[in-house]
Amino acid sequence: MRVVKEGKVVSELPTSAHLNGMLRSEEFLRQFLPVDEVTQTPFYLDDFSLVQPGYNDGGLDNRVLFVGETNSVAESTETIQRFLDVMAFATNADRTNAVAAGLTVLLRRHWRGEKPLVLLTATKSHSGKGTVTDFIRGSVPKTDILYESIDWPMQSQLQRQIGITPDVGMIVIDNVRLDSSGGKAKFIRSGFLESFVTNPEVILSCPGAGEPLRLDNKFVLTINTNDGSLSPDLMNRCLPIHLDPQGDVHDRPTPIGNPKLEFLPQNRDQIEAEFRGMIERWKKAGCPEDVTAKHPMSRWARTIGGILKVNGFTDFLTNYGTRKTADDPLREALAILGTAKPGKSLRPREWAKLAVNEGLARTLFSPTERDTDRGRERAIGVLLKRHLDVTFEIETEQKLYHLQVEGGFRRWQRGKNPHTRYVFTVLDEAEKPVEGE
Repeated sequence: MRVVKEGKVVSELPTSAHLNGMLRSEEFLRQFLPVDEVTQTPFYLDDFSLVQPGYNDGGLDNRVLFVGETNSVAESTETIQRFLDVMAFATNADRTNAVAAGLTVLLRRHWRGEKPLVLLTATKSHSGKGTVTDFIRGSVPKTDILYESIDWPMQSQLQRQIGITPDVGMIVIDNVRLDSSGGKAKFIRSGFLESFVTNPEVILSCPGAGEPLRLDNKFVLTINTNDGSLSPDLMNRCLPIHLDPQGDVHDRPTPIGNPKLEFLPQNRDQIEAEFRGMIERWKKAGCPEDVTAKHPMSRWARTIGGILKVNGFTDFLTNYGTRKTADDPLREALAILGTAKPGKSLRPREWAKLAVNEGLARTLFSPTERDTDRGRERAIGVLLKRHLDVTFEIETEQKLYHLQVEGGFRRWQRGKNPHTRYVFTVLDEAEKPVEGE
């Protein structure tokens, strides 16, 4: 209300003093519904109920005003299957993990600090990593940040972009390379990203990026790379999706047209409806958990695994061990060393000599250790000791191996002096499938 005298505004009612007093009054504020968030992007509340248009009272921190439209629920996964069928996933596990990632985005408000990093890798460029990323994201707002070997530039980018688009649900680090920020590193590593994945609350306070932000970790973080060499800490916390296209990817026709530029934009709403249908069918089945799913983020794995099983998707996370070996140069080198002499107990100096013969010296030994027999013997002994009881999954030209490092200082023969040996025990082996059969 304004008071106008002779065409001029001379005062306003209520006055700013009255308004400030009202906004500090508990009696006044009780006349209104409390709102924790206003959003246009649908999501699931803590009880796995989907937000509906209007006011949703899910309890403390879940009082949401959803200003979007009613969300449909599909009875099948036909459109999802059509998309998955044209993508060159390396294994059925990679295919299923892509669906798991899409479900995780829809349920991103759950498992704060316990959701994996989604890792997309491929054997060549233009394999569809960005296309699978778009499939996973759906209509959820995203932010793209550029990978840097130091943390503060990434923090600054993220803080600025979230300040502009507070509805962000997915953070994409695209086309990461080992030399993205200069130099040549062995791993893609970042203390900021490791902390980001594992903390239930995110605090962004970078100089020059605006006011500090304190946010619930409702985000899904994705990295796509052809290098695929993540640090062990990041690799242990990832959901791996690997693409392995054969031939020239540009000459590969698909029955759905261009997956990224045509199919996904035209069918985005239907795909999201099918994801929601998967969750609703799981709820009707009594929300069963998959207790066989093995991952450090155990609560997430059991729930997502349960949704996938109810909807007929198999092999969830069965590639987790394989990708950890393939995408970690050190683990891969040790696995190759083990397949050279599987089941053989050897002294450190014998393993060191074998590593040189197999061309693994540059990966397994530092520059100060690799030039002398004594240095290599000491280095391989330390390395194998650190990996005691660690398992490796690797394939050779003929076989698939599941190995475990065992050994140490003991009496290896009755009556003989104790000494140190290590052995790559074969837990399982199988003939490699012949292509085309």
